[in-house]
Amino acid sequence: MEAQEMLYKERINQVEKELIQAHELVNYYKKAHEDFLMIASHDLQAPLRKLSTFVERLVFKFRDVKGEEVNIYTDRIQSTLAGMRKMIDGLSALAYDPEVSQGFSICNLNEIWRQVLTSMAPQFTEANVTVDCAGLPLVKGNAAGLKSLLENIIQNAIKFQKKDTALHIRINTMALTEAERNRFAFDANSAYSKIVITDNGIGFDDQYSEKIFDPFVRLHGKSDYEGDGLGLALCKKIIEKHQGCIYAKSNKNSGTSFILFFPEIHN
Repeated sequence: MEAQEMLYKERINQVEKELIQAHELVNYYKKAHEDFLMIASHDLQAPLRKLSTFVERLVFKFRDVKGEEVNIYTDRIQSTLAGMRKMIDGLSALAYDPEVSQGFSICNLNEIWRQVLTSMAPQFTEANVTVDCAGLPLVKGNAAGLKSLLENIIQNAIKFQKKDTALHIRINTMALTEAERNRFAFDANSAYSKIVITDNGIGFDDQYSEKIFDPFVRLHGKSDYEGDGLGLALCKKIIEKHQGCIYAKSNKNSGTSFILFFPEIHN
């Protein structure tokens, strides 16, 4: 009996060591990935600025002699440079990795949502967007990051709005299900706030519900829908920094729901 207990303890110790090693390896690759993004985004800024300057000088120098064909090409070059600049800015945001505790405080998501409404009001008017938002919880986090999180999700809904259809977005606070608790291995003794953001847009095949949070993943061509493929990846990173989780549910032509979880804060 003692020999079996010894073998059992040895096996437990071995498993614990393997888990620690696996955790360290994950952190190593995560740090390497973030370092790569930071270096790449930083090193690309200088040549992009030079290209932009050269194109602007060419446009200015030959402004009186340009023909229609030249105008088309210079417009395309400038549009491509603008897209590159947006992508590099997205990489920089994705690579930025402050300490979790820095800038964190108790944030009222209702107040942050009011700020989003103000900043995005012109887009809502132009795209014919209406939003119903129920009372949102308090969250311990970084206010700027939480605002960026909500803005990116709403911008994603506007981007994939059905043609000739008013966009309607609903934001609700709901109860965490047991299936969700098991899916994300939430501590049984911890409480989480669950926020569901649902739109009536074009939706997507639900088999891609995990893939859409990866950087540069696009389910549609650039000619149909603009974007750099980084918005949802940034959302995932922001919510993970807040010790939460995010996932999506969708069907083609039936809209999309983004489900967000935050550790619960009591007032």
